[in-house]
Amino acid sequence: MVYILEDTDTLDEEFIDSSYKLLSLQRLQKLDLLRKTPARANAAAVYLLLRYALKKEYGIDEAPEFVFGKNGKPYLKDHGEIYFNMSHSRNSCACIVAQKETAADIAEFRKISSNTAKYYCSPKEFAETESIEDMNERNDRLVRIWAIKECYSKIDGSGLGMNFKSIESENLDSIHVVKGKRYYAAYYSETEEKIIKPALSDLLEN
Repeated sequence: MVYILEDTDTLDEEFIDSSYKLLSLQRLQKLDLLRKTPARANAAAVYLLLRYALKKEYGIDEAPEFVFGKNGKPYLKDHGEIYFNMSHSRNSCACIVAQKETAADIAEFRKISSNTAKYYCSPKEFAETESIEDMNERNDRLVRIWAIKECYSKIDGSGLGMNFKSIESENLDSIHVVKGKRYYAAYYSETEEKIIKPALSDLLEN
């Protein structure tokens, strides 16, 4: 299943303090490397979202620790049979848990310049999006393309090292897309997954 937490740009230091008791030492160390409150809050929130998913689907109640595979992709240290992936943007976060290799990405709606679009759009995609006169529609399309390709790059952990321009997002049939009120979420799965949007209070009760 895919889990999405919305409006994370409203989270503050009080939320971070409340989450501490639910974070692993490994995750706390990650937060210590971050200086800005939004980044710290999202790093905590997406971890709590994973904890919620693992408890809901597998009854796992302990704080998960990660090991890292090819290209730095994270896996569960004590539950190698369960696959997961996490992502967060400025205003939302998402995670997916599955019994096969998986990936997820979430991208907030935002203005995207032509120079940025050239970085990840194929020549065909770039030409098509540049021809869209309505800027809101254009940016919507560009964010969707980015979410799909970023998700695809996370299947094996390639990430930003992948040649995004060589890929046509419309050909990636295994990447499913969910449009939210302020984001696009994309996930890799052989089938469409159920989308669950827990309340923040549900995560803090884990």
